[in-house]
Amino acid sequence: MMAALRFRRPGKFVKEEPREWIEVEPYARLSRYYNEVMDHVDYVTWAKHVKRIAEAHQCKPRRVLDFACGTGTLALRLAEFGYHVIGVDGSEEMIEVAKRRHVRLSRSVEFMAVGMVDVPPVEPVDLAVCLYDSVNYLLKIQEVSKFFDVVHTVLKPGGLFICDLSTEHNSREHFDGYVIEEEVDGAWYKRVGRFDPVEMIQHNRFEIYPYDEKVVYLERHQQRVYQVDWFKRELEAHGLHVVAVYHNMTLKEGDETSDRVHIVAESV
Repeated sequence: MMAALRFRRPGKFVKEEPREWIEVEPYARLSRYYNEVMDHVDYVTWAKHVKRIAEAHQCKPRRVLDFACGTGTLALRLAEFGYHVIGVDGSEEMIEVAKRRHVRLSRSVEFMAVGMVDVPPVEPVDLAVCLYDSVNYLLKIQEVSKFFDVVHTVLKPGGLFICDLSTEHNSREHFDGYVIEEEVDGAWYKRVGRFDPVEMIQHNRFEIYPYDEKVVYLERHQQRVYQVDWFKRELEAHGLHVVAVYHNMTLKEGDETSDRVHIVAESV
């Protein structure tokens, strides 16, 4: 288990104030602060890595579908390469944030509130991506199966699918016992991570303390850790031929000892 982490501890938060606890759905409240919570992520590098993988597999996409796009930061970065990007996410709150940013920043991106197991109303695309642990949020095997059917449906024949998996190694080494306390604009939050090796579930608990409300919003996020070989077999079973598994943010071969793998599959 890793040691607890604490940084950017807010000075103006008055912890002893009485507050009502309200449990909400994942991202229902976190969406307001998501861009700050995720400001450590280098989305430019992620977008370049997607482009590098696509080029390595002779894919020159014009239309890209970004599953679980969140607030749209990666979609906006991908659009800078000249792609037309459609971002879909099951959280209406996240999509509303993405749409507000889209109006200001890009006309090459559109956003829709569509879950990962539902077919979005779009024309077939050349490239589909699902990144930053998003597939891990599918907790049931049946959901993974439905998602792969959706991917196969939206891809053109020969189209490419790039997704990543957060591995068991990543949970055990970095997120079991993880604690962070941080101030964001208008609030303070605490995140606590716990890995269940029996159920293979990564639990992430968010406590959100807005400064202008006497409440604490509680969000419980869960991610299932899938074995890489099993995931590859499921892709193949749904008409998505696996052509590569990459280690972390490289083009080296990845496996269970990677913190994260990028799996590349072609629609057949």
